[in-house]
Parts: sequence; C-alpha cells; structure tokens
Amino acid sequence: MADEKFDAIVVGGGPAGLSAAYVMAKAGMQVIVVERGEYCGAKNVFGGIFFTNVMRELIPDFLKDAPIERNITKRRFAFLSSDGEFGGDFKFDRFNKDFANNSFTVLRAKFDKWFSEKVEAAGAMIITGAVVDDFILKDGKIAGVKARMDDGELYGDVVVLADGVNSLLAKKLGFHKELSPDSTIVGVKEILSLPEEKIRDRFGLNGNEGVAYEYFGYAAKGAIGSGFVYTNKDTISVGVGATIKSLLEHKLNPNDVLEHFKNHPAIRPLVRDSEQKEYSAHLIPDGGFKKFSKLYGDNVMVAGDAAGFVNATLFHEGTNLAMETGKLAGETAVEAFKKKDYSSESLSLYHTRLKNSFSLRDMKQFKNSSETLDKNPQLFDKYPDMIGDLIAELFTVDGEAKWPKERRLAMKLLTSENPFRLLKTAIDMRRVII
Repeated sequence: MADEKFDAIVVGGGPAGLSAAYVMAKAGMQVIVVERGEYCGAKNVFGGIFFTNVMRELIPDFLKDAPIERNITKRRFAFLSSDGEFGGDFKFDRFNKDFANNSFTVLRAKFDKWFSEKVEAAGAMIITGAVVDDFILKDGKIAGVKARMDDGELYGDVVVLADGVNSLLAKKLGFHKELSPDSTIVGVKEILSLPEEKIRDRFGLNGNEGVAYEYFGYAAKGAIGSGFVYTNKDTISVGVGATIKSLLEHKLNPNDVLEHFKNHPAIRPLVRDSEQKEYSAHLIPDGGFKKFSKLYGDNVMVAGDAAGFVNATLFHEGTNLAMETGKLAGETAVEAFKKKDYSSESLSLYHTRLKNSFSLRDMKQFKNSSETLDKNPQLFDKYPDMIGDLIAELFTVDGEAKWPKERRLAMKLLTSENPFRLLKTAIDMRRVII
C-alpha cells in the first residue's frame, strides 16, 4: 500500500467521513477511509437521535436494513426546577406513517458499522484501528497522510478531515481554532437496559414508536446545559451536557451532574429499575457559525464536528449536519477529480455548496445562541425555581380567589427580578429558539 496512491483519503469513519467516502466511491473515485476505532462506530458517541434527511438522499431505501432502534413520533421539551418540571410536547401520527420527521434513535456502534459496510460495497477501502498523526507534504502542499500502522504513508490527491470535535490535523494546518470553555460542551451519557414491553408501557408507545424528551433549566444542576431521555428498543439513552466554563464555575463533576439528573423527581420514574449497560463521555463543539474552522485549502476539506457543525440549540441537530457537510465535501471532490484540480480555488466550491445548503444557513441563523446562553446563566439556576414556584402556587387550590392570587404572584415576580432584565432575557432567547 505504501506505493499506492488514492484519489481521496478520508480521516474519520463517522457520519461525515462515511458520507464523503460514499459519494466519492459511487462516482468511481479510489477512496480510502482511515478510522481510529476497531470498527466504524466503536468510538463514536452522540445523544441518540439520528436525523436521516441526508441519509435518504444517499441511500433512499436505507430503512430496509439499517439498524434503527425506534422512530421518534413524540418530542417533549421541559424546564426543570430543583423539584419539578414545566413544559410541553407534540406527537403526530404522520411521523409514524411516512417517517416525515426523519428522526430515529440509533446506537452508533451498530449504525456506523452498517453504514461503513455500505461504503465498502460502493467501492471504498476502510482501514480501522489506525490513527492519523500528520500530513505528507510535497512542494509545500498536502500529498497524503501518515498513519500509525505498517506502510502508514498514504498518498492521495485530496484529504477530507472528519476526525471529530478536536481535530488535531485541522490544528496542524492552522484551520482549527482552539476550543474555548464557554463554547465547548462536555456530554456524558448512559445506556440503560429495560425490557422492551416496559419501555412501551412507561412511555406510552405502540410498535416501534419512540420518544425524545429534552430538558432545560436546572437539568445540569444549575450549569449552562441540558439533559435528555431517548427510547431505544430495549434500552433508554440518558444524558446531560454542559459547557466546560459553567461546570468549572459551579465546581461540578460531569458524572455527578448525570447522577443528579437521573435522580431528579421528573426523571427518576423514567429510569427506575433500569440497569447500566454503557457509559460514555464526549466533547461537543458549541461555537457555532462564529467559530467555524477554515473549511478548505489546497488538497483538503474539513467536515462535520471537525469543522464545528453542531446545532446545539433547542433543535439539537448534529448527525444531519455531519452527513450534509460530508456529502457536499464528497461532491466537491468529485468535481475536482473530473478537472484534476484540487487547488484551494477549485475546492472553494465546497463553501459555495454549503452556503446553498440548510447546514450553513441554520448555523448562521443561530450564530448568537452560544454567547447568548453564556450571558444569561439565570436561565439555568435562578429562573427555573422562580417560575416553578409561581406555577406551583398558581395551581395550588387553597381557597384564595384567583384574581387576587394572580395579582399577588405577578407582583412577586416583578419584585424577584428586575422587569427590564426579564424583558432583555426574553428578547435574547429569541436568538436561541427562532
């Protein structure tokens, strides 16, 4: 292999890298994927919802044999106070009939392995258990990569970096900005085993229906973050994420935050009698549009988490952004392959494609969300309990007439917080949810 040259090298066998490899291989390019795990999916961690709108474009009939856990038909969004919750949810039967929401729970160890097999069937080569440490340069330009393995010098015309949130290779190129504590999330997650019938009964499910419950407010014990509960076939995925900065300020250990979340009065009934099957932790980029890596250069493109494509707002999208960026990088490489031109100017088509895609448009729309939340910590410690107490009092039947009670509670709210700060917070939140 030392003397063999590939048309393209993909570093990373997650959704972004596999999507890029699939597109290029289907177009007839000689592609090699280098994955550090024992197999694709062995080291990949995410919350639990796999958004499949891009997968439908790549493999329209993927549902025939893809290892899907459950189809998400119901989503709930709730704020946690220290002892309660308030929120709302939605469920549509159309989601179960035509899968229009493209939202499924999957276990990445299974799903990524299945996807990698599709990529190999398309003609790409996948090497696992190999870490890429550096580039091979020729005449000052990237000519390949150096991997920790026998005959580890791999040559290729173009390299797609899809090696995750803290891409060391992108850093070597000066593309990747250092992760900042206020815009980097530490996510911790457990997969808890429960009998399939108990999951159906507990969450009110029929057949292969699934739910996604997302929690804000006091979910991360007052730190800036959120929590989730997602249903799989015979397990549930439970986790929390919070910014590094906020965890340090609150002197919180991520595992302790997860245990607190699982024992919250609103969450405990959902996870009772379960048994821990897996535990994992992961860094999540939350810098958004303002802190993107440089996306391309001579003979190289960056996709997925490595470039910072995660929408950590209310929508919590990541897998579809990874696949979209990987797909567009692959399509750009195909065009460059046809022209035999892998210069920065040629690969700038990648950025043009991104600008016309939902991926970059969505990231731009929510470009202020990370700093907005960082500047409003009261949303995660003071406000949840303050609003929770008001709601609890309002719906306590104690013989007091409603109008005097409503007026008293309104005055209590206005004396508990500066009205102008409340208004400013409400205006700021617009940047996060719409």
